[in-house]
Parts: sequence; structure tokens; C-alpha cells
Amino acid sequence: MAFLRFLLFFGILVSFSPQLLTTAQVINYFGVAFSPYVKNAPFPNWDTSYNNGKNWDQCDSNCLISRAAAHINRDHNSVVLSVSQGIYQHDDGGLMSREINNAFSAAQDANTIFGGTVWGLVFTNEFVTDSSNGPRVLQMIRDNKARAHGMNLRVGTRVHTCGEIWGGNNQAILQQIAAESDFIMCNLYPPYNANDPARAVQAISDAYYSARDGFWRTNPQLEVIIGETGWASEGETFNNAVNTIENEKRFWEGMRDWSSANRVKVQMFEAFDEPWKTGMEGEKHFGWWYRPNNNEARYIEKATGQVYQ
Repeated sequence: MAFLRFLLFFGILVSFSPQLLTTAQVINYFGVAFSPYVKNAPFPNWDTSYNNGKNWDQCDSNCLISRAAAHINRDHNSVVLSVSQGIYQHDDGGLMSREINNAFSAAQDANTIFGGTVWGLVFTNEFVTDSSNGPRVLQMIRDNKARAHGMNLRVGTRVHTCGEIWGGNNQAILQQIAAESDFIMCNLYPPYNANDPARAVQAISDAYYSARDGFWRTNPQLEVIIGETGWASEGETFNNAVNTIENEKRFWEGMRDWSSANRVKVQMFEAFDEPWKTGMEGEKHFGWWYRPNNNEARYIEKATGQVYQ
């Protein structure tokens, strides 16, 4: 969706809350999309001056997520944080190449600190939209697949057009991407006017299995992941859902249970609220945690009120 403009999504499959995750089995399947906390708008323009000319680990703090996860894994002597390294799209070919190389550097750095921290590279987010962008994603995957496999990394992309695998303008390119990829992440959200989290989970399930079956006609070995789903805690959102903390909590719990029962990886959107966003108010409030004041170094879990500092 368009409002995900600047996130480099890293799927962190880890227990964040005792109320949500209680067993190692759940941790294997249930995760969260993560972006470092940013204060109010305007959001820095990562595409131009901020990152330009800097080493990969001196850019915006998204670049350091994999390294931080690797240090935590090393401290635990176990992969307790499993990361899919995001690669954001750019119209400029030079910036796109730099973005890809930075992702490889971040993955290599993390896996040198603790092996297995980064398991895959996600080539772009919601970029398979038409006959121009779809082939670009396919070519990125083809050009970098051997290099990734040589580093024990899997390759794929993250799309919101998975349903078009059964027909539509993007069917052919989705089939080609599926044939070349190790995984594909489908962004799936509750239906319009959603007000029942249990029914929303079932709708997500139906959409997931329809897309998965379509992709498996092309590549039966493809792992199909729910790359993003979520429910805002307040405000108006694109799907006109009834957004409350209780509905958000129940939806997260429902998706947690569904992911474990179906053994499907799910990445919830998202870890923290994003007060920098403009447009519909609800787009700022998909986080599981929020920060009550920009100048306070504390975060509050919405569902429980527990404070983290």
C-alpha cells in the first residue's frame, strides 16, 4: 500500500510480549515488521541527500537492524531474532544498485557476527504494480540470485498484488517472479468495514491459501509468507475498519494462533506507531507499542499498558 513509503521491512520473528507469544513454536512463525521510531513529519528523504555517499552502516538506522539482531543472537547463543533484509526500490539505477549492495553488506555483517541471523533478501516492497515495475523486480532477483545463494540467503519480493496470480494485469510477471524466487511475501489486510477480528483472520486465511495455491501452480517449492497484515488502534484507515485497541489486540492474537496452527510465517504491521505519517490519522497507529512523548525514552504496549524503557 502507498502509505508504506519509507519502510525497509525487516521481518523479525521473535517474542515481544508474553501476552502474545509463549512458546518457541510460535516464535518460528509469528513476527513483526519493524521500522526505527521516527518523530513527527517531515520524514527524512532517504532517496537523495541523507544516504547518498555514505557507507552502508552509516546511513539511516534501518541499516543497523540486522547487526543489532546478530548481537542479540550471539548473546543468547541462538537465533532468537530471524531477519529478512529489506531492499527498497529506487527509480535511479545507481541508487538501486547501491541499495542492493548495502543489503548484501548488512546481511554478511550480521551473519558473520552470528550465523543464520539474516535468512533472506526482500527485493522491493509493493513494487510489482504494472508492466514497467514488475519486470524490474524480476531482473533484480535474477541478477542477484546466485550471489545470494552463495551466501546462504534466499531471494524473493513483497507484494500487495498476490491475488492477481489467478488473473489480471500482473499475472504473467507474478508467475515469472514465482518461478525465480525462493519465497514471496503477500501483504494482506482485513476487508473493508472490518469490525470482527475473528472474521478478519478467516478472510486473511482465505486470501492467503488462494494466493498460495496460485503460486504453487508455477513453483511448488515456493514459500508463501504473509509479509504484512495489521489493524490500527485508532483513527480512519484505508479499509475503513473499526479501529480500537481491543480490535487490534484480538486481531494480533488471532493471527498469532493462525500462524502457529497453519505453520505459515506472518509478519504483523507493525512494531511502533509512526507519528510522522500524513493523510488518514489511523495510518499512524498500526503499532503494537506507542511513544507518548517524542522527548521521552519510553514505549507503552497498547494492549497491556506496560511501559518499556
